[in-house]
Amino acid sequence: MRSKLKECQGTRVILLRHGQSTYNALGLYQGSSDESVLTEVGRSDARKTGNFLKGLAFDAIYSSSLRRSHETAKEILGIIAPHVDPKTILVTDKLRETDLPAWQGLAFQYVRETFPEEYRTWKQRPHEFCMEIPRNFTQGSQQYIYPALDLYERVQQFWQEVLPRYVGKTLLLVTHGGTNRALISTALGITSDRYHCLQQSNCAISILNFANGSLESGQLEAMNLSTHVGEHLPKPQEGGQGLRLLLVPCGATAEQTQNLAEFLKNVSIEFSLSGVLDSSHVMTQQILQYHPETVQLEVLREDFTQAWQAEMNAKTTANSNQLMTGLVIASEEMIKRFICQAIGMNSDKIERLQVKEGTISCIQYPGSHHPPILQAMNIPMVQNDLKFRSKLTEINSIFSIVSH
Repeated sequence: MRSKLKECQGTRVILLRHGQSTYNALGLYQGSSDESVLTEVGRSDARKTGNFLKGLAFDAIYSSSLRRSHETAKEILGIIAPHVDPKTILVTDKLRETDLPAWQGLAFQYVRETFPEEYRTWKQRPHEFCMEIPRNFTQGSQQYIYPALDLYERVQQFWQEVLPRYVGKTLLLVTHGGTNRALISTALGITSDRYHCLQQSNCAISILNFANGSLESGQLEAMNLSTHVGEHLPKPQEGGQGLRLLLVPCGATAEQTQNLAEFLKNVSIEFSLSGVLDSSHVMTQQILQYHPETVQLEVLREDFTQAWQAEMNAKTTANSNQLMTGLVIASEEMIKRFICQAIGMNSDKIERLQVKEGTISCIQYPGSHHPPILQAMNIPMVQNDLKFRSKLTEINSIFSIVSH
């Protein structure tokens, strides 16, 4: 599978979470522990990602200092440019995972049951969460850390160091789920209280553009794309309960609409929402051609996104252990508003989201005790091969890595 990238005059940053690790497979907290390494599935997915990224010219590849990320970066490099020395990968401690020293190596369920108050704070108010450092981890006089706040400060420093160095270049960053969330958030002006609002799957790809090379010019082109490793839609979070919205911009071509219909053919869709005053209801009917039992609803209100969010805040959907899925066909502007409200992004920064026709974005609302989760943005349809068109030539002929 060849990947192509739309031409960008500014700085382009491809973010990638490491492949499946041993701790991922066991359901354990990893934190910044280096005990967790890639599984065979993780290595295989890293190679698939390398094949997907073939054809891109990266000016530098950065990796977290933790083995699971560095191993992923080396697997990818071995596919996209086998002649390049892996030692040219730039390894930095600033891209390591969120520090959770008291929990690393512990099972998710054990932490949830043994430390209920701490767990609740971490999930609901991550920016206030404070963790005592175990004695065997303590260095110097520091006894406590603020995992989310410390992470955001670290990645802010990374951006300040790296962006001025690579203006107009293309970078690949191979890091972690928490690190990628912080990198995206700091690029879009999202604060650390929304730490859990961006999903990052193993080997999933996210893309940031910086028009003039500054952090303030950051735009999100795509997030958590994982079809190249066989993940059709991102796996639901928080026990797989609540409500999931599949957001599709109206105005797609007939071919794009058919691709969307095929992509969603085997996905259970309980209801759909579309506008009355535009052509979105026609597109809805075409996409739902394989879903005759889906309840189709039409809305008139222009402030629908605000009304929807208020309704979500008022209801507790977590009482159900099931996941209900709805399809929303709306303008690009309305979909941007949905995403902004879900991830806590100020409306004056709405243009920093680049929603594309012919794609799907996905938001999960787990319930009143957990904020919405942007699961993915601009998922391309496999059939129409939307993989970021570019005039770039083959990577083997022009690949370059700029070291310090």
